Amino acid sequence: MTDEDRRLREAMARAHRADRAPPFSRTWARRSPRAARSSLRPLVVLCSGLGAFALAGVWVVARTPPRPSPPVPAFARWVAPTDFLLQTPDLVTLRTLPSLVPAGDPLLSPPHDGRRETR
Repeated sequence: MTDEDRRLREAMARAHRADRAPPFSRTWARRSPRAARSSLRPLVVLCSGLGAFALAGVWVVARTPPRPSPPVPAFARWVAPTDFLLQTPDLVTLRTLPSLVPAGDPLLSPPHDGRRETR
């Protein structure tokens, strides 16, 4: 290492001495009592939030189910004047699911003419 390198190292060490963090013990001793009280604030906020969340959960689970509504009299039922348009000729197809069993599908099985098969 040359003399120039040594001088450069010392100059860099002096320049960066202020960049180092102070010892933890000195920082801890400088802490004010007010800072100690304010460090509890996030904990209190967290606990109160969790408590409110728990109370809301208990309220949702424990509330009574709504009472069933009384039956509506027949004369009070309103029918739209265009309801007949929804009654299509193929309404059964729209309200049922197709069969996925090929044997039960009349389009896939041969027609039965009423005679008995003999083999």
